[in-house]
Amino acid sequence: MTAARRGLWTLADHVICSGSNFALMILVAGNVPVVTLGEFALLYGFYVVVVELSRAAVSEPLLVRRPEGDAAVRRALADSSGSAAVFGALAGVLLLALSPFLIGAHWRSAVVLAVLLPALLIWDALRLAFIAIGWQRRAVLVDVVGGVVQVSAAFTALTVEVSLSWLVAGWGFGGLVAACLAATQARTLPRLGAPRRWLREYGTLVRPYFVETGALSLAGYAVLIVLGHIAGPAAVGAWRAALTLFGPANVVMAAGRVAAVSELSRLRTAGPGRMLRSAAVVGLLCGVVGAAAGAIAAFLPDSVGHALLGESWADVGPLVPAFTALLVIEGIGLGPYGVLRAMERVRTLFVLRVSVAAGRVLAVSAGAALAGAAGAATASSLIEATGFLVAMALLAAVLTAAPFRTSHVTPQQSREHP
Repeated sequence: MTAARRGLWTLADHVICSGSNFALMILVAGNVPVVTLGEFALLYGFYVVVVELSRAAVSEPLLVRRPEGDAAVRRALADSSGSAAVFGALAGVLLLALSPFLIGAHWRSAVVLAVLLPALLIWDALRLAFIAIGWQRRAVLVDVVGGVVQVSAAFTALTVEVSLSWLVAGWGFGGLVAACLAATQARTLPRLGAPRRWLREYGTLVRPYFVETGALSLAGYAVLIVLGHIAGPAAVGAWRAALTLFGPANVVMAAGRVAAVSELSRLRTAGPGRMLRSAAVVGLLCGVVGAAAGAIAAFLPDSVGHALLGESWADVGPLVPAFTALLVIEGIGLGPYGVLRAMERVRTLFVLRVSVAAGRVLAVSAGAALAGAAGAATASSLIEATGFLVAMALLAAVLTAAPFRTSHVTPQQSREHP
């Protein structure tokens, strides 16, 4: 399969995954009381944080260090899914401890999710592992089946009884079915004793990726807290509405990031010229997507905007220019960020991304104080632009200072991380 086809299949996988999640939330919002919706959102939010951390620890290292050979592929699939299952079990224990603070008396729902978390993480780990090793069609098949079963099971559960426990059980059952199908497609079972070996082979990537993802997640949440504290709840509502409006473009960006890291890692031995050309193509294409999304948002008829976002549509207009700039810069930035990730410049990228995240919180504070949500969005885009320029400078320095590696390095070999 060519790089272009792999990219298209990866995009299709992300669209299917995001589409099924969107359909699930629409189904829940339209069929349960607002209190139940809020409780489900809290549990779902916990799952989102856990799956992002699991991807940082299990999936992204595999995108960077793709295994070679049937035996190595089979072991990587077993080890990554097994590590994800163990992480899911530990997260389930943490959820049970936090459930009194999250959802109060509805502890049964937390128990259901805690039991099903390992299956949900196995599903996610294997779909991304399939993408890493070039089995994009298998990832798409698993996500189609999992998404259909999730939405269907949630709908069936709601017809039986409108309760949080039944809803979580239906949603989680879809993850269990998808995990079983993914394991069948992988032709191996998750190896539950794998985390120690996984950390030994990929630990130099796992630890900084995990901390980096945690810092970025906290920074994203801190932006909303700061914005609400300084500019008020209406500003947070406008920010969320703008994120929803640009949601399809963000799906493309997420797919582009996964495809970029995977493909650039494949080109690591081909020399810097080909790698940089591929990175430039990915960055420019994603930048065009961001610009197109901004143009559509700017010229969207008010009737359509009100139908999509309701009363918050009136507050979104002032944010569109800054959000467009932010999305364009993020898209173009996939080029240098992807090359640094593929070259395993772990410490360099870790410091850069965490610094940008911290700078965004400070910039949003100043922007919100000066001009509300619009000022916060403008400040956020300026920080992203600064991060992009620094990434370009760091990439130039790395390519100038160190010879480009042309030999393949296996996961077992040690690597230098300047």
